[in-house]
Amino acid sequence: MLFALAAISSGTCQVAAATSADVGAPTVSTTLSAAPTDSAKTTANRFLQNFNASFDATLASRYLFQGLDYSDGKSVVQPNLQVSHGPIAAVAWANYQPNLGDVNEVDLSLQASQTVERLSGTVGYTYLRYPNRIGWDPSQEVFANLSVTSPLNPTLSIHYDFDAGNGGYSTLGLSQTFASIVTFGSNLFYQSHYYGMTGIPSVEIKAGAAFPYAGMSLTPSVSRFFTHDNGDFTAPDAHVSDGWLVSLNIVPRP
Repeated sequence: MLFALAAISSGTCQVAAATSADVGAPTVSTTLSAAPTDSAKTTANRFLQNFNASFDATLASRYLFQGLDYSDGKSVVQPNLQVSHGPIAAVAWANYQPNLGDVNEVDLSLQASQTVERLSGTVGYTYLRYPNRIGWDPSQEVFANLSVTSPLNPTLSIHYDFDAGNGGYSTLGLSQTFASIVTFGSNLFYQSHYYGMTGIPSVEIKAGAAFPYAGMSLTPSVSRFFTHDNGDFTAPDAHVSDGWLVSLNIVPRP
């Protein structure tokens, strides 16, 4: 699943200025030793200033992955942390289920992004772990995301799980934003031998709006998921049904 998610710990670089306890030491020696120290400090400061961190959290009525309900209809909280340096980013995403009091999924990702004119792409690796989910083994996947800035803003996301899932899943999306506030979109989901399932699990129709409030950016949204019998997603063993999803994404503003 595309969930994506990596934890980063920051380090502090210290450079000590050279001093001499010998009062007879040549003055030029002191001057030459101070210059590299200042240069090293400047280089370290510039390096650290190029790091950017962002955080957001999503409150959702349930955890739906491509239309499959992973929270038994219960509400979830999904925090997301990203630390980037230039085009490289580390991402940590988690799913917390309040009624159980458990974090039952953690996704750690390392990714690289590039934009050329209207085309944007991201490739990366994700390690998925499922604490507190009995019978769920950790897994690994690689992914590629593409998006084009144009009418309907098409996006394509492809994931290949080469571990426990032993298969792939993808999402084809379209969206349009009006007045820089309201967005309407749709997603078509597909799975290929992912955990033994092949077919179209569901189609999502979504509407959302973004606005600032109390130092935060809030994006409430509502989605309707539609499914039909096809491939391995055929009743009664499909484990997918039509349903609604309501969510609120919260982004603290600097």
